[in-house]
Amino acid sequence: MQQLYDTQAPNPPSRAILVGVTLRDSMLHETEESLQELRQLTETAGIEVVCETIQARKVPNPTYFIGEGKVEELKAIVEELEADVIVFDEELSPAQTRNIENTLDTATVDRTGLILQVFAQRALTSEARLQVTLAQLEYALPRLTRMWTHLSRMATGAGSGSGALRGPGETQLEMDRRWIRKHISHVKKELLKVEKRRKVQRQNRSEKIKVSLVGYTNAGKSTLFNTVTGENVLAEDKLFATLDSTTRRVSLPQNQTILLSDTVGFIKKLPHQLVAAFKATLEEVTEADLLLHVVDISHSEAEAQINAVDKVLTELEADEMPTLMVFNKIDQLESEDQMLLLQSRYPEAMPISAQRGDGISELMEILAERFASYGAMINLHIPYKDGKILDLLYKHGTVLDTKYADEAVHVKARIPSRHLKSVSKFAVTDLNPTL
Repeated sequence: MQQLYDTQAPNPPSRAILVGVTLRDSMLHETEESLQELRQLTETAGIEVVCETIQARKVPNPTYFIGEGKVEELKAIVEELEADVIVFDEELSPAQTRNIENTLDTATVDRTGLILQVFAQRALTSEARLQVTLAQLEYALPRLTRMWTHLSRMATGAGSGSGALRGPGETQLEMDRRWIRKHISHVKKELLKVEKRRKVQRQNRSEKIKVSLVGYTNAGKSTLFNTVTGENVLAEDKLFATLDSTTRRVSLPQNQTILLSDTVGFIKKLPHQLVAAFKATLEEVTEADLLLHVVDISHSEAEAQINAVDKVLTELEADEMPTLMVFNKIDQLESEDQMLLLQSRYPEAMPISAQRGDGISELMEILAERFASYGAMINLHIPYKDGKILDLLYKHGTVLDTKYADEAVHVKARIPSRHLKSVSKFAVTDLNPTL
């Protein structure tokens, strides 16, 4: 597919001031932790953080979100530190963003806009770029601020031609809105094609046991995926290293085969636009037989991250799905107290180190036991002339053992109940399914 969009911003800012707000119902340490994560996001976007500031308020100021005195204070800091962007750790309304930009004469972005920019930088495949583009356009439509909207560059890349010319009496703002709506429609059509393609892929895998890795960004999902599959999926100590879902076959100790999928990491205040745009990718989660919820047990806010993941799973309507929690990075624990506390709340959680390999074999054994009853165990005597039956077993079931005799193959296999009729005449044992 021709790449139509440049999702990254031209001339991005380089020096940022971060602004956090402690509201009446929040605690200062929560704001400080969230601001630390905002710093990581900002640095992941390639922007240097030159100052951080927090204001306590009972309620947000409708004009600026922060107080007018704080706005004046920021004006002086911007001039002193030569900052070229203000990054808020809250979602601002379009009016608040414009008011702050006009008063400070400095680009202003909220947490949602920053996350979208990080996703734009991480989007490498055409599918991920389309998904990020849709989220950016829907975010930009009510805002149309000068930062990271970059419509002229995107319009040029999309070959808009005369379609971008201003109509009679049409303002620049109206023209920009018309352009965005047109391209939202176009990107949605392209993503529908992606969704249909993924649906076909999932149907082809419908007979297999599917396991999806979920968790907070940077919890170590991709490292675990690589350790278990022997793959080399990008695994960096950065936020949102993985945007595209990757699926590989994994053999378990009891000769079962599962399909393991690595998925995009979640984060606190994950923009709804991204959850909606990545619907096709995240359906790997909603159609799994089991979710492996990977937790960075060494992180000071591990429980808050668990809650953030649970919140996104609820938004995906996947909160009732079978889930096994995995406490990763046990090798980085400074004290076991936190793990012991969380183990008391999540007693079935598996402690592992995906980096070092600790606990991986035990995790594989638990998965094997969990899936031991999937399908029917069956012994078959298949004449060589009926080799297509063996193909069916390998495609839709799990072949546990084969012995080649003079006239036939003796096979021990586990097969979904719906295929029992196709192989019943070759059976040499009872065909009652175990499920």
